[in-house]
Amino acid sequence: MSNEEGIKLSTERIILIVVSFLLVITVAYIAITSLAMKPTTGTLPGAATPVPVEEAQALQPTEELTEQPAAGPEVTPTPRRLELPPTPTPFQVASVDDVRAILDLAHPDHVDYFDSDTWFDYDVEGSAAYNIEDGLLLGKDYQPEEKYVYWSYTNPQSGNVYAEISATNGDCIGKDSVGFVIRAQEDRTPSGYALEVACDGSWRFRRHRGSKAAEELIGWSPSEAINIGPHDTNRLGIWGYQGKFALFVNGYQIGEYIDRDYTDTYGYFAVYVRASQTFDLTATFDDFAFWHIPYIP
Repeated sequence: MSNEEGIKLSTERIILIVVSFLLVITVAYIAITSLAMKPTTGTLPGAATPVPVEEAQALQPTEELTEQPAAGPEVTPTPRRLELPPTPTPFQVASVDDVRAILDLAHPDHVDYFDSDTWFDYDVEGSAAYNIEDGLLLGKDYQPEEKYVYWSYTNPQSGNVYAEISATNGDCIGKDSVGFVIRAQEDRTPSGYALEVACDGSWRFRRHRGSKAAEELIGWSPSEAINIGPHDTNRLGIWGYQGKFALFVNGYQIGEYIDRDYTDTYGYFAVYVRASQTFDLTATFDDFAFWHIPYIP
């Protein structure tokens, strides 16, 4: 290669390098210019136009707002109920050996508060008088004697039964007494089984059989369960199941008796005042209740 050809080649290379450099500078300039002209807001052609949040909320369909009550404690409505009088038997059975343990003492099968005239009333001078007044059954025995008993009875009847009644003494003394009867018969007076409690705190259990004299199944016996004296109240209770009887005063069992010669298992209830010493002896009765005894195998 001659010197002249070498010089020519070097000149072409220099020109090519310069042109390439200028081309690079031109491309860079165009790119920078394009970026500088791009808008800072807006969208590309065909893209949805974004909406500011405030405007978007304003475009939503409006709904009428309803005021909601503030949450509070849940209230259970009080049911309406009839007011019932209290059960006349406050006693609780303390032992399974008590014959009344099979009964629901809080719910008698029959209750009588003497608010209506459901007991036989009469006034026979020289004998006795009974009438209901101010929610009580008032009884009076005019003549002191042992032979006759005059009583008042009620309509409900029962067979095997436990029954109670509250009896309040009048101006009594000694063996002046009050009595409570189950299984009384309408066609035989007196009749049935009677628990009798005296003013002096003693009691007896008798069987009445019509015209025959009353039989003392259990004679006069003292008991600390009995409230003693004038104007004191005792709650008398008789359990009668077939020929077996259990006797109660103020919730305590005071005696029992088995009558193997019983004839009546069904009948009325009765009460009486029996004067032993006091003329015109009075007493009052209240809160009568009874429970049917279920079958005992």
